[in-house]
Amino acid sequence: MPLIFFDLEGPLSPQDNAYEVMGLIPEGHRLFEVISRYDDLLTLEGREAYEPGDTLLLIVPFLLHHGIAAGDVRRVSDRAGLVPGASELLARLRSAGWEAHIVSTSYEQHARTIGASLGFPPEAIHCTRMPFDRLRARLRREDLDRVAEMERIILRDLVGEDLSAGGKDDLIRSRLDPFYWGGGLADALSLGGEGVTVVGGRRKAWTMEAVARSKGSSLRDAVFVGDSITDVQGARMIESLGGLAVAFNGNAFILPHVTVAVAATRLGGLQPVLEAWRQGGRARVKGLIGEAPAADAAEGPHLHWMVGREGSGLDEVIALHKAFRRRMREAAAKLG
Repeated sequence: MPLIFFDLEGPLSPQDNAYEVMGLIPEGHRLFEVISRYDDLLTLEGREAYEPGDTLLLIVPFLLHHGIAAGDVRRVSDRAGLVPGASELLARLRSAGWEAHIVSTSYEQHARTIGASLGFPPEAIHCTRMPFDRLRARLRREDLDRVAEMERIILRDLVGEDLSAGGKDDLIRSRLDPFYWGGGLADALSLGGEGVTVVGGRRKAWTMEAVARSKGSSLRDAVFVGDSITDVQGARMIESLGGLAVAFNGNAFILPHVTVAVAATRLGGLQPVLEAWRQGGRARVKGLIGEAPAADAAEGPHLHWMVGREGSGLDEVIALHKAFRRRMREAAAKLG
């Protein structure tokens, strides 16, 4: 039974759930954009025990300060839509004998809501457990006062229209490093690597390894579909083992590390790639892409073989996927 792993936010649902949950608090989206940039900086630095997607832990102090709880995450999740064609593609895959899993940084309250709507059993949803009540109980009054003060500093000094340009990177680091990693807040929220574990980066790759091992399978026979920096380690692992790593409307972080890139308005754009994979592995997929007729410019699917693609050829694919991300993911696209 072939295995396929999906990231949730992007390939299956367009909502960035954490971004929308932060929108429940005043100026929450602007706060999230700064913290998301900080997450990128820590990831690119290679900070020990830090993984891309740990943003979902970094925003917790602000959520707790404003009284956000698990039920609020579920209510935001209830408003999330599905990527067009997701239900149909998954139904076809299951009927053809595939076993599908979600491997996502998303809070469990969101991942299980979306997963259930797409027919994933609980044991096939691998995500971030976030016990809001337990974490809230660990925060002291002085911790919450520090959070309130940092919120004021972020909104006064750190927000910007294009944080990805890097103009405020040094200032962001100088303010947020001591806030998160000093003064006891890290211990209170288990930011040092113990306790809550966000399923992103290497942890996403390790989760896929564990699933494959439990099935008596190998990741060289598996497919992984992702779209962002939290998926890079998983994509690199699958690609290095000879499996099929797919970027669906991917960003500039993941596209250099995948086997195939698919830009489309419907998840069904993956269908011919997955059929080719089952028929003849990587060689058949590469042949399919080389023989594919021109896609509909606005709808796709635009298929690219990414192995060895560099320079202007890579830049062209990044620009195409950026346009599709903007259409499909709306506000979340500006986070990368």
